Amino acid sequence: MLFYLSVLIIFVACSAITIKTVVGYSGFNLTTKIWLAFLVLLGWFSPLLLCGLSGIHELNDNVYNIISYAGYTLFGFMIIFLTLLMLRDIVWYAIYGIVCLFQIDAWSVNPKNVSMLNKANFIVFLCALLVSAFALRGGWERPKLNEININSSLVTEDVRIVQISDLHITRSTSDERLRNIVYEVNALAPHVIVMTGDIMDDTLIKIDKKLDILKELNAPFGVYSVVGNHEFYSGLNAWSYKARQLGIHILFNRGILLKPLNIFLSGIPDAYTAFSHPTFNINFEKALKGSKKENYRILLSHNPSVIDNLTSFNYDMMLSGHTHGGQIFPMHYFVKKANSGYLSGSYKVNGIDLYVSSGAGTWGPMMRLFAPSEITLINIFSKK
Repeated sequence: MLFYLSVLIIFVACSAITIKTVVGYSGFNLTTKIWLAFLVLLGWFSPLLLCGLSGIHELNDNVYNIISYAGYTLFGFMIIFLTLLMLRDIVWYAIYGIVCLFQIDAWSVNPKNVSMLNKANFIVFLCALLVSAFALRGGWERPKLNEININSSLVTEDVRIVQISDLHITRSTSDERLRNIVYEVNALAPHVIVMTGDIMDDTLIKIDKKLDILKELNAPFGVYSVVGNHEFYSGLNAWSYKARQLGIHILFNRGILLKPLNIFLSGIPDAYTAFSHPTFNINFEKALKGSKKENYRILLSHNPSVIDNLTSFNYDMMLSGHTHGGQIFPMHYFVKKANSGYLSGSYKVNGIDLYVSSGAGTWGPMMRLFAPSEITLINIFSKK
């Protein structure tokens, strides 16, 4: 409830700022102002509206997909548009201040000059369209391959682990895109495949056949996953059942020893969900049960901020997702702040190697701006 209340407050604030900036000081007639205000409200509140629509099972999937794509794209556009408006105003007021400082007639650059404001708003609107098109291209691009190399004397042989995260599979997800991701993962010939949460993001009845594509994932030592917050939203029991059918092993406060590799792979539930649902507590002791200090210990955690609680545990590596690398700039700064400073890429925390994946999919808008999607190959070389 607190989460939804926070989201509602943010959307109301963003809507008010956008409407005030674009509509409030403009010279448009009343009808135009009402329509512009309506579009702004529709854009900012589209995620909540689409969340409600997704629960109407009688709604045709093709119709929902069209509405969903349009609604989320409008939402992404609003993020970009508001960002550019705020950036424009900062620069504009700075120029206006400098002009006033030199006692020059400043009306032509006065931010309250309605004629200039309308022109400036139109220019920002066009820029936002161009940036949104660029972000849409980024969202549709194939995930890039990020490769990291680590040396360890604990592994018995060179190990290849492929990490995929945050697929956010919904009824709108392209089957072709999902198949391409599976193909690219398998082409890397991994010993182990790990999935760090937010794989499923819709009711099972709507994506059951789509999820079957994941059955083609292949690694000799298995495919393992932890649950993210969106598995809880979509139905944890349904995902757990489907994962078993797909041959995906869910690590929920437990671990498994991959004996020939001397790797102990463990996983915990999503931190935010565990915090709000006492039933799903994180238990590091249970996750480590069956391991030894001479094992190379890897923890899968959807949320990267968990690593700050691992000072008393002997993990060698932690793999996470959740952040999407910010997905749409400038959300990077807020996402980084919300995740204890961890956004994407490699970190060294208290002697533990942390890798935060930007994810292979998107949430909401099929957009990525300065936060490309990825598949991660982790090479652990045996240091004899």
